[in-house]
Amino acid sequence: MDNQNRLHELKKVTLFEERGPTSRFIDAEIKDNGDLVLSGQDVGEAPKKWFDDGDYEFWVTVRAKDKDRVTLALIELLFGGKFNAVDEFRQCLNAKGIPLEWMTWY
Repeated sequence: MDNQNRLHELKKVTLFEERGPTSRFIDAEIKDNGDLVLSGQDVGEAPKKWFDDGDYEFWVTVRAKDKDRVTLALIELLFGGKFNAVDEFRQCLNAKGIPLEWMTWY
């Protein structure tokens, strides 16, 4: 499967993974209902100490109807104030194999 098809099918990405006495895993996922979920899990010493359990899970859910607001907020955060924001955005999409339409007018 090529990169473009893989990303089209992709509904979950790993954002962070660290293994140790306390391991941490963080993922972002689009659920079947369209909700965006950013979730984390701590496994090991820290949750055992604080919660008397071997793991601790936490997450933030953004409902599908609000995902466009998240998209705009992240675009503003990543590209706001940059002279070449359009070019950088296009490069980012290309690097991830996300289809786009590029147009100019003069």
